[in-house]
Amino acid sequence: MKTKLLCVLFMLLSLAQMAWARGEPRVAPACLMGVYRSPQGETLSLVPVPGHPDWLRANELDGRLGTFKKETDDTLIAAPNADDPTELVGKVSNATCGHDSISLQLGRGAKQRWARLPLRITRTRFKSGTIELNGELIEPTSALGKPPLVVHVHGSESTAAVDSSTMPYLMAIAGIASFVFDKRGTGASSGTYTQDFELLSDDVAAAVRTARRLAGDRVGRVGVAGFSQGGWVAPAAATKAPVDFVVVGYGVVGTAMEQDEWQVAYQLRDAGFTDADIAKARELTDLAGRVAASNFNDGLAALRAAVKRREDEPWLAKVDGQYTGELIRGEIDRARSESPGVLWHYDTRQVLDRLNVPQLWVFAQDDSVAPSAPSIARLTEFQRAGKSIAIAVFPKTDHGIRTYTVKPDGTRKSLHYASGYDQLLADWIEGKPLSRYGDATLQR
Repeated sequence: MKTKLLCVLFMLLSLAQMAWARGEPRVAPACLMGVYRSPQGETLSLVPVPGHPDWLRANELDGRLGTFKKETDDTLIAAPNADDPTELVGKVSNATCGHDSISLQLGRGAKQRWARLPLRITRTRFKSGTIELNGELIEPTSALGKPPLVVHVHGSESTAAVDSSTMPYLMAIAGIASFVFDKRGTGASSGTYTQDFELLSDDVAAAVRTARRLAGDRVGRVGVAGFSQGGWVAPAAATKAPVDFVVVGYGVVGTAMEQDEWQVAYQLRDAGFTDADIAKARELTDLAGRVAASNFNDGLAALRAAVKRREDEPWLAKVDGQYTGELIRGEIDRARSESPGVLWHYDTRQVLDRLNVPQLWVFAQDDSVAPSAPSIARLTEFQRAGKSIAIAVFPKTDHGIRTYTVKPDGTRKSLHYASGYDQLLADWIEGKPLSRYGDATLQR
């Protein structure tokens, strides 16, 4: 029953996104999507939350965020979060379509009229090979001169990006234009959902060419920005279409198989196990990698035999990673379905060897999904070889550059984005001199 309900919710969201792509009217609260400014100059973005048609996600450029949920036909409310006292809370009233402002009360502050900032929105459909993709160009009309334009690259998520991505609207606050599109097989795009980095980078390259054509001489520099799994895709796209810069957030400089190995090692070390324990676990990640590289068909017997030999080891129950933990538990179909088309031996370093445009790589120091230390070490080698690469590391953050707390059971609860993260992206993309961004360290 629960699975059927989730399917219905995602079907409704997909239908709504397809309707919006055809230019059909949106209904509240989705019609409130955009960027708003208070009388004092404070700004925030509001975007729909995938799978929740009555919710809006609020974000500020300083990293704070909150979720406003529909209470009545024209009211949304965000309740306080005891785990994250910095979370945006308050009340949106007069939340109806067709107005150029909203009534918003943040925290204990007074209710004020927040004006919707004018944006030039151009919806389009474009081809990548034989498939047709749904895209949207978002331009801040108040930008001085010719703003830079960023083509945003999906991570591994299978939800649509158009009408649900926060980053383009945060960039609009900073005066930066964005092009966002639904990954193949998601939202209003055709094709089959995949995590094949080569195919996906072809799609991004097509998006770059489309964005350049639509924006024309209204924009200046054009680049790509990929986050998480998009860190494999964005640099590859930059070798297939003309770009002026590349941004990668919490990506991997290496292969997807290495990410699994690094993740297992990080998680075991974080749980208090020794280097000797981690060395033993490496045998399992090596064998699991061979299984993954065969599309989870070959090498299972050897992996099961190795697991049998280690069944009394206390660390075995803590092994997770991208797929090793699932394979150890016998969840073969799940592992296969979560990684359709992944090119397991695809190595970012081979792409970076060919890439000669400025790059910004941003990492979470405590990334438990894509541990950052190995990637930072490899990027440092590229810096020494003369590549124009800036590296930023945010301490006390996990994947997504999100702060976190540790729960009693030792797991982490994700909180807000690190202070300074979004502003760093905006300043670097605009070519401004970099300064201080929260607690981040910069290496150039």
